[in-house]
Amino acid sequence: MHPPTCAHYARRFFLALAAIASILLAAGCGNNNNGFVAPLGGNFSKSSLSGTYVMKQTGYYANQADNAVPFSETTVFSADGNGSLTILQDDGGPQPGPGSENLPGSYAIERDGEGSLTFNYTPTPSTYNITMIDTNHFYVMEADSFATSSGYGVLQSSTATPSGTFVFKSHNYGISSRVGAITIAGGVFTGTQDILTPIGGTNSSQTITGSLGAPSSTGVGTFTLTAPTGSFSGNYYVVSPTEFYFLANPNSGSLDIGQAELQTGGPFSVTNALAAGSYVLGSRGDTVDTSLIQPAIHTAGVFTTDGAGNVTTGTVDYVNGSDVEDNNGAGLTVSAGANYTFDPSGDGNGIVSLPLSNGAALSEVFWMISPTSAYFLNNSTQAVEDGRFSVQTGAVSTLSSQAAFVMDGVPTTIGDQVGVFEPTTGSNFNWNEEANAAGYGASPLGTTGAYTASTNGRFTVTVNNFTNVTGSPSLLVFYLSSPTTGYMVEVDGSGDIGGIFTQQTSP
Repeated sequence: MHPPTCAHYARRFFLALAAIASILLAAGCGNNNNGFVAPLGGNFSKSSLSGTYVMKQTGYYANQADNAVPFSETTVFSADGNGSLTILQDDGGPQPGPGSENLPGSYAIERDGEGSLTFNYTPTPSTYNITMIDTNHFYVMEADSFATSSGYGVLQSSTATPSGTFVFKSHNYGISSRVGAITIAGGVFTGTQDILTPIGGTNSSQTITGSLGAPSSTGVGTFTLTAPTGSFSGNYYVVSPTEFYFLANPNSGSLDIGQAELQTGGPFSVTNALAAGSYVLGSRGDTVDTSLIQPAIHTAGVFTTDGAGNVTTGTVDYVNGSDVEDNNGAGLTVSAGANYTFDPSGDGNGIVSLPLSNGAALSEVFWMISPTSAYFLNNSTQAVEDGRFSVQTGAVSTLSSQAAFVMDGVPTTIGDQVGVFEPTTGSNFNWNEEANAAGYGASPLGTTGAYTASTNGRFTVTVNNFTNVTGSPSLLVFYLSSPTTGYMVEVDGSGDIGGIFTQQTSP
């Protein structure tokens, strides 16, 4: 995020938040008694970050009126494999600072994949902590005292105009979630979106049209999207022939930020998609009750289908603001009557209905990316929430490999985390992270932990020496979609925090 014109306003604002908090850093794995631990295993180095990367993130910065302002940002930068980088394109909104194209920067990478990026904005540089998943992907967190964020970066392999049918999802902070599919040919597209604008209504299915301008040499082009609700324009960012990101024009007032993936395997129906098996979901969003100190929501879970339109079993955990719904640590169970349906057109649009044991009912409006994976939004009048589900594969009864992770949300103070955990023996692990505590920038935090696994891939995870508001170790729930990746939600009541993890592959 570009630094505010007067950074001391940001400092005042975040310190005010900290004063309101009953315990500084009391959430989100935030109170550390061990201090920094040495880098964990791995063979990463500066040479691991080489090429052009596209990075997207969302978070908060402090304006000169001492208010927390959400922002969305997408950056394209090149890294030389030796510690230097160049910012090629940086778009975000609202944007309190000057333009930033072709500015220099630097970076460092530890052997376990943890590292930092420094963007030399004027007058104040910005710093980001990253954890590399492999040489093509990393998780990121803004580490400044005037802003905090979380996101993802990926190596760019194409700068050509996208072509084909793409499934997309996007999020506009506190206003809308959307999922859909578009077919792009010759720089124009047509398609359908489901858009959730919960204030005064629920999900609406709409026909959409638009156009894509030819991308620049850095893979950045302009687009317009026209719809009955939520038309906007902005930039798109080519990642590969099968993936691109997009961001609303910062001057439009919209914070829409999203991603699109090439659709494969259609047409879709209960006979060739969501086959009998288990599917793991993860989603995040914002509640419409802006009076909450923690106006966020995070959900993770697993459901099992019979391949004939029925959901037979399932478990879900979610945190809405500071309200933890996890059935006293056991997870909410999916009740009788759960099912899924497909639109008869075969375009991949459908609904998974998950009535839960606490009386809530999740209605996940989805668009299939492939027969085993989909983007979805939760059709609710109380929140704008979107995410992804995918088929669960492999043995999901243990954490067997070192993994990178990123977490976001609203703990007692606004903050985000990025880092790495390393399974040791049995059900124990080392945990190493950077956490952005509001008003103080990033702090290194290191400790140990333990977990208890269930047969459906749900793990109860204790992170030692990171105390929550009750003074107990932090408690998280993991849902593994494979032995190498999964979603996480913090369920100890400290705040509304969740994230994702992926096994690292060292060079």
